[in-house]
Amino acid sequence: METNPHFPRPIDPFAINHKQELILLGSCFSTNLNQRLRRAGFTSVSNPFGVVFHPIALAQFINESLNSAQERILCSEDVWLSWDAGSEVYAMSEGELHNRLSIIRSEFKQAIERSGCLLITLGSAHGYRLKATYELVANCHKQPGAMFEKELTETAEMLAVWRNTLTQLKQFYPKLKIIFTVSPVRYSRDGWVENNRSKARLFELVQQLQDEFNLGYFPSYELINDVLRDYRYFEPDGVHPNQLAVDEVWKLFRSWYFNVETMALTDEMEALRKMEEHRLLFPESENARKFQLSFKEKRESFLSLHPFISW
Repeated sequence: METNPHFPRPIDPFAINHKQELILLGSCFSTNLNQRLRRAGFTSVSNPFGVVFHPIALAQFINESLNSAQERILCSEDVWLSWDAGSEVYAMSEGELHNRLSIIRSEFKQAIERSGCLLITLGSAHGYRLKATYELVANCHKQPGAMFEKELTETAEMLAVWRNTLTQLKQFYPKLKIIFTVSPVRYSRDGWVENNRSKARLFELVQQLQDEFNLGYFPSYELINDVLRDYRYFEPDGVHPNQLAVDEVWKLFRSWYFNVETMALTDEMEALRKMEEHRLLFPESENARKFQLSFKEKRESFLSLHPFISW
């Protein structure tokens, strides 16, 4: 079993396996982890309404998907967008956008009902409110800055919103395991002091929610920024973790949440992925044909033995 001396495995960890469906929500870090899970054969859903950084905006989407929602939308030139979703969610007419949002919310609710684990990545406590309504938005959609008021949201406000969200989730889906993490991405655009204050509020928020709701916490921020602490683990901008960093997070995630059986299946799956991605120097050669045949047979045998694996 893999171990990390800085982050010992929880005494009674929640076990994740390939027979469960996972949902990952929040910042772009959720997207990176989801790619690793999908590659390893897990069934997972990541940010169906786009990347969202602010805790309240994230909670609002969950609340409005569990209950009836009155959509907040806007038209930017000829594109229709939602104040509650990322720019990935758009349409070319108001009716089309309403229909798309309805489908996304319905599919998300169905996924929650099937899921065994919800992993939430909080990005920043800095948020933007529409001056017209004083409501927080998930995305400003490149609208004029004069429309918004930027804030560093108080922990107490974020806590009140998430208490409501988690109470509903626990009531409707009592078996759902919820794990929080704080994004390791540092938002230098806000300023280094401001970024640290923002992260501090997120840590305090998660700690209070853990105490009240018995939630899990995965230390991705601490691993990258406090243990790795080297710019070779970051993209050239110095703030976004690179592939090396994601590799280290994946190792820790495996060691915390996979049992021996899940670890073995993951290793087999990743070995098959490497075979699938192997670049053949002479694709028309006899050796290449034998390699492709061997891969096909191994893949079919593996999937027949483990039909719950998602390829």
